[in-house]
Amino acid sequence: MGINNNYSDLLRMDYKGYMEPVLLTGCNHQAGKIGITRSKYIRYAVINQLIKDGFPLKNISCKFNDFYKGMTQRM
Repeated sequence: MGINNNYSDLLRMDYKGYMEPVLLTGCNHQAGKIGITRSKYIRYAVINQLIKDGFPLKNISCKFNDFYKGMTQRM
């Protein structure tokens, strides 16, 4: 019986995805402005959007608590 890693926060997986080059260019530009990698910028954007959409990351892992704090401070 295999382990279900759908709710694991222990590791990051390599995932092939697709988006328009202009979006990747924008991510690269914004990431450079704040001194992080494009990959990290995209990861943060996904985390923020999942929280905004109501996906219960805080119920799955405390790893994302700082994102919740940051969102309540911006409101």
